[in-house]
Amino acid sequence: MHPNSDFKNLPKDIAAVLDKIGITSLYPPQQEALNKGVLTDKNFILSMPTASGKTLIAELAMLKILFEKKGKCLYVVPLRALATEKFEEFQDKYSYLGIKIGIASGDFDKVDPAFFQKDILIATSEKVDSLLRQNALSLCSSLACLVLDEIHLIGDEHRGATLEIITTRLLSINPALKVLGLSATIANASSLAKWLNAELLYSSWRPVVLKEGVYYQGEIKFADGSTRNLAQIDISDDIAKLAVDCILDKGQVLVFVTTRKSAQAEARRIAKQIALSLDVQEKRNLNQIAKKLEDTKGETTKLLKQLSECIRCGVSFHHAGLNHLQRKLIEDNFKNNLIKVICATPTLAVGVNLPSRRTIIRGLYRYALGRGMQPVSVLDYKQMSGRAGRPKYDTFGEAILVAKSEQERSDLFCDFIFAEPEPVNSNLGNENTLRFHLLAAIASGFIASISGAISFIKKTFFCHQENNVDMTGLIEGIIEFLEIEEMISKKADKLVPTAFGTRISRLYINPITAVIIRNCLENLQIKLETLSILYLVTIVPDMTNLNLKKSDLELILPFADTYKQEFEFAQVFGADYSTHLARIKTVYLISRWVEEEKEELLCNTFDIGPGDIYRLIDTAEWILYATAQLAELFGRKRIKPLQELITRVRYGVKPELLELVNLKGIGRIRARNLFRRGYKTITDLKSASLTELAKTSNIGKETAQNIKAQLANF
Repeated sequence: MHPNSDFKNLPKDIAAVLDKIGITSLYPPQQEALNKGVLTDKNFILSMPTASGKTLIAELAMLKILFEKKGKCLYVVPLRALATEKFEEFQDKYSYLGIKIGIASGDFDKVDPAFFQKDILIATSEKVDSLLRQNALSLCSSLACLVLDEIHLIGDEHRGATLEIITTRLLSINPALKVLGLSATIANASSLAKWLNAELLYSSWRPVVLKEGVYYQGEIKFADGSTRNLAQIDISDDIAKLAVDCILDKGQVLVFVTTRKSAQAEARRIAKQIALSLDVQEKRNLNQIAKKLEDTKGETTKLLKQLSECIRCGVSFHHAGLNHLQRKLIEDNFKNNLIKVICATPTLAVGVNLPSRRTIIRGLYRYALGRGMQPVSVLDYKQMSGRAGRPKYDTFGEAILVAKSEQERSDLFCDFIFAEPEPVNSNLGNENTLRFHLLAAIASGFIASISGAISFIKKTFFCHQENNVDMTGLIEGIIEFLEIEEMISKKADKLVPTAFGTRISRLYINPITAVIIRNCLENLQIKLETLSILYLVTIVPDMTNLNLKKSDLELILPFADTYKQEFEFAQVFGADYSTHLARIKTVYLISRWVEEEKEELLCNTFDIGPGDIYRLIDTAEWILYATAQLAELFGRKRIKPLQELITRVRYGVKPELLELVNLKGIGRIRARNLFRRGYKTITDLKSASLTELAKTSNIGKETAQNIKAQLANF
């Protein structure tokens, strides 16, 4: 089917934009959306396959609103990486029109006023939630359009409730707000559409035909009855054989596996085979990418060396153990068709847009806490398979499952390929989740009474889906808890936030986290400069600790015994011994980080990736910051040691480097090199010549100039 080229019903200014960005015709579902009135004030749920043009429909709707000066547009995405991708994409497309694109990121308790001056505002649902907690009324009052990308994630157990709450809240403040929900796979899209008073536009049309099949013993059997024989490829490893078959036909490949270690191992196995198919120029280009990778932020680690070796062969692995800059470099060069194969964990399926000719899905089980290994959902399979087919390069895409027996091949067709995705269900009925969001609504003044709280929750998708289930008892129980813990005060039906409750909400921490911190600070007399404050970080529900393995005991037990006095207060929380040791393992890593131990050694010792270290450190810093804020609120004296610890955790440095790392662009490595060369203070740097400063290892002329430019502010 060919795209429809009829632009006659489009406003002239919209048609001119399409012409400017090189679009001369529309896909059938895009034309259908226009015919049904997507450019009017009506709300829409667009349930369409990947690459069928959902985002462009949303862009046209936003452009019409901006051209008519009706207000601003908020584009909500699930991940920071996706926010960055959309920001760059919209900048490239629309900056010539004078349309200002904004992206909100950074600390949850900070508001950048400049963000609200933009025309299209891009943010994650968590960031929008944090802005609403800061009483960002300018966000609500000026909005005319709300785009919810990947709206099916309203059913995600981790971030779904936040997406549901911000949608409900924005619509409560501004009922006339135009809403567009975008998703490739929604089984109960009609239910979401009814909740949002939206029209459902469903389409199965794809610009690139998707062929789904199962590989077994050298043959791919497709759902359409066709087959492909790979017997001519003399490779014993099945995944490598499937990858090479596609690469030889000028395609690209995504391989989805269950774990990070599997992603790395698979990439290394495939790399040996893919390298044989590369020409001289491709090898040169890949060597340059590998060198750039080695220069990205962070120290050289074993993981980075393995990744660099794979990339030189045209292959990469991709998972959360890598840092943001490393993942971005991989993604960009896969889009450029320089990297031929990416082996990834399933999280990539809901991340940035990385289509491939062939998507191989090897891992169909994931570990679920308390339940062990569980099969992935059909919805998750559809998300992964939907990555197959590159609109600019391919006329078809292939999603391939791998079977170990004839019976399994039959089961895979039945359980995944021919199966319907599961319905999207709200996760807002959880007491812990509801407590978090109700406190925020009260603290920001959005809810001022128990009846107001009940009325608000009745507007959520949860109550719509549960046929207006009575939430009164649960809400009253939460209100009682918040009052007992002095986060709010209650006078008859009226609810008033306390300074404690307001600060908790704006810090974006779990109320239980705040209670633990307050009680520890007030009752346990924790010394703020010792390991006990790091242990406090590991107790709170906002922290995800390292997993404890049997092999860790030899490492952790001596540390726990040496500093047992620092951890004595932990008895108050009554954790089992294995949980206690897992917390101490996390403390041990952070304590070694702030003593400037190299990433390489930390990664090897704790069996994690650099990305894991930075995520853990970011969370620890955030909780320590919240602790400092609450300590100050409660009049705790001498919090300077805690503030210094926050900086040490952020940069991974000993106390002697605190002054140096306050300079932008000077991390733990450069700060230590400056210190060793005798530049121990800002005063030392001021007296140094530019030439001498540039001779410091890892500094150079450009960084030295940057340092000198900053010194005027000290």
